[in-house]
Amino acid sequence: MEFTGFGADALDFFDELTAHNDRAWWNAHKDRYLSSIADPMAALARTLEPEFGHAHVFRPQRDVRFSADKSPYKNHAALTCGTGSERAGGGTLYFHLDADGPMVGGGWWRPDAAHLRAFRAAIDDPGTAADLQTLLDGLAGHGVTLMDGDPVATAPRGWSRDHPQIELLRRRNLAVHRVHEPAPWLFTAELADVVAQDWRQVQRFVAWLEALPVRAS
Repeated sequence: MEFTGFGADALDFFDELTAHNDRAWWNAHKDRYLSSIADPMAALARTLEPEFGHAHVFRPQRDVRFSADKSPYKNHAALTCGTGSERAGGGTLYFHLDADGPMVGGGWWRPDAAHLRAFRAAIDDPGTAADLQTLLDGLAGHGVTLMDGDPVATAPRGWSRDHPQIELLRRRNLAVHRVHEPAPWLFTAELADVVAQDWRQVQRFVAWLEALPVRAS
């Protein structure tokens, strides 16, 4: 199946699912999900793989085993591309679609302690921190910005609250993204070009992360 865009009712589907997140509603509307979201997402993955590496499309069911929210289905769809796990030093590229529209991003999401240490050690050096800021400023010119960092409450252990890079040091997520408003291209083959253009910018940040010297504890 060639990627020709998501179905015209894709955003409405997620909006309705948020209000009716139960198996009865899902089963009654599963054909809509398949034709407007799942099949196009699989086709998008195949389109992006030659340039960006192996793609993984996430399943729609939520893992509710340890969650107070027992809603059975995700109110979004997503895929990743990349050559490896971000926890093993390989940056991940991410595409996400929900009722508000598409989001494109990538980086290290919840990296392990060794990778966080490498990041923090790097930005402790004023020259490296300045290089990163130059990179982030350049990405911002393309609409790509840092995602929510899920920061520690004050400062990581061993670091001063007065450190000049404390906002970066506090981060536990090391990822950037670009959020798009819904647009006509979302429902056409042009979406694949938009994602590819954004990912090429995101890859600059991923490459910076992957170049960090990571040492196991």
